[in-house]
Amino acid sequence: MLEDILHGPRVQAAIPGLSLAVLRSAEVASVHAIGIRGAHDNSDVDTHTVFEAASLTKPLVSFIALQLAEEGLLDLDRPLRDICGDYVAGDERANAITATHVLTHTSGLPNIVGPETPLKTYFAPGERFSYGSSAFGWLQRAIEELSASSLETLAQTRVFEALGMGDSSLEWQQRFESNYAQGQEMDGQFVSKRRTAKAAASWSLLTTATDYARFVQAVLRGHGLSSKMHARWFTPVVPARVGVDDVLNLEAAKDKEVAWGLGWGLEPSQGTFFHWGHNPGFRAFVMGNLSTQDAVVWFANSARGLRLARHVLPEILPGPHGSLDWLQIARTLEG
Repeated sequence: MLEDILHGPRVQAAIPGLSLAVLRSAEVASVHAIGIRGAHDNSDVDTHTVFEAASLTKPLVSFIALQLAEEGLLDLDRPLRDICGDYVAGDERANAITATHVLTHTSGLPNIVGPETPLKTYFAPGERFSYGSSAFGWLQRAIEELSASSLETLAQTRVFEALGMGDSSLEWQQRFESNYAQGQEMDGQFVSKRRTAKAAASWSLLTTATDYARFVQAVLRGHGLSSKMHARWFTPVVPARVGVDDVLNLEAAKDKEVAWGLGWGLEPSQGTFFHWGHNPGFRAFVMGNLSTQDAVVWFANSARGLRLARHVLPEILPGPHGSLDWLQIARTLEG
């Protein structure tokens, strides 16, 4: 059935290229490569085609942060300012932000810094949830200061090399030039390719479904962390808020089906963890169940890529998934 969905005309019309992996009982059960790489190269996507993972970078960074915490290098509850200096000029509340606040999206900093949401705290750290990518830059600075290593070096040694993720990096690599995907926006226009020179903790991962499945496999099995820290990784810390990243709406209602842990979105009633990714022209999604040890991850070079969730998840992780409504994922591939 999954094969029929992925190779069906609706998916092919909506998504130029797709890389998807399924895990069953913490084993990689299947990997699917579908469609073309993009306007720059109409060759078929294969299992080594590199996609932008966008915010699927964040769980990987949280994994590194928790390892450093277990090794005594990073105190998750120590203010980041005390570790690596100021990040938000003239904002006293920001001085209290810790790694825990960043990982749980309770820092009070905005998701995307812009004219309407300049870099400052919009509520006291720890007060409530609001998805905040901008805070990950401060956490990255702290991690690099404490480890005396770049984030890319940490990712290569602790994740990519350790797990056999040979097609992954937080920075653009020359070897990717021969086989990469190019993003496509809703209007059908392909996005000029970014070649990120320096790792960004919130969004810069370049990878494949095959490689990310190896990371998810380690996540399911609890590899790389103590059992205590692994359990803490998936313990709900704060309920999500309707609106996801609306720091300007301090009265946003709590979402009853979605919570956040130390780097993962959680559906407590379903026992599932998830994350999504959104870069220009790219969408990515991962969801797993610690009890069944099943999971799925995919990368699409299409702004419609998240919509695949409505069609794929019933085949792999059946049940109601409040995260899809929380993310306002459309029910149709078209439009």
